[in-house]
Amino acid sequence: MRPSVKFLNDNLIKQIISEARVILNKIGVEIHNDEVLAMLADHGAAVDNTKKHVLFKDELIDRALDSSKNAFKLYNIYGDETHHFTQDNVYFTPGSAALNILDYDTGQMRKPVTDDYIKYVKLVNQLENIQSQSTAFIPSDVNDNISDSYRLFLSLLFGEKPVITGTFTIDSFNVMRDLQLAVRGSREELAAKPLAVFSCCPTSPLKWSDVTSQNVLDCSRLMIPIEFISMPLSGFMAPVSLTGTLIQHTAETLSGVVINQLANPGAPFLYGGSPAIFDIRYETTPMGAIETMMIDCAYNEIGKFLDLPTQAYISLSDSKAL
Repeated sequence: MRPSVKFLNDNLIKQIISEARVILNKIGVEIHNDEVLAMLADHGAAVDNTKKHVLFKDELIDRALDSSKNAFKLYNIYGDETHHFTQDNVYFTPGSAALNILDYDTGQMRKPVTDDYIKYVKLVNQLENIQSQSTAFIPSDVNDNISDSYRLFLSLLFGEKPVITGTFTIDSFNVMRDLQLAVRGSREELAAKPLAVFSCCPTSPLKWSDVTSQNVLDCSRLMIPIEFISMPLSGFMAPVSLTGTLIQHTAETLSGVVINQLANPGAPFLYGGSPAIFDIRYETTPMGAIETMMIDCAYNEIGKFLDLPTQAYISLSDSKAL
């Protein structure tokens, strides 16, 4: 028997989902991608191309949820199963996109370089309780224009585990796709045995950029799993109450689910996020705060209620010393 903690009862979950739907129906979402706007318009959404604005309909949301998978698997570079996202299975991966590292020789903070990344990949490869790698930081000794694809290249070259990653530009997705195809050999094999999850992040409040919405389209069409990372900040880019933040998170995530499923019904995804409270004293987002953990746990309850596999940036620390 596995113990569990719940912050929301079913009635509150239903109310949060209902109010999120009202936001999508009456307030809508800003989407800066003409292809996504055209697709939504073709499926009956109310689209204002001039303002890049979309009002979603309940039937679109229902259709997307109905076609969503409630489980999918990940595989390592050899094609062996490593993850089965179903029910209450839990898997851990390191955090991502650190700007600096603590040099273990000098004890000083500095920008990471390629050698750091290779050592990190080899280390994670040996950790039995960490089932996947992440593109944990950005090597500073290569051009910014290739930094996202370069991280994936190193992860696949020196590691074996699936990679949690993401792209910074539309063009670099093609390179990152081809790196995965080089491992699997064909699109069919990549769809059958995915080896990466791409983070796709709406911009709070209620906005999708050209890059991130295109990432959703590109991954969905290739059956590459994605994780939706909505990041509302309580009291800053979201309502100050935790429930209000959950409503906004639900609306932003559901808008991504619709895009994903209209592009390719049944495409795999994780109902994820990285919301946090906002500390107005220091203008920071304390990721280790208990309120942040409460939001994360609560939106995972909402994802589970919708019968979807979930993700969270959780078990983090804001400590400034080891």
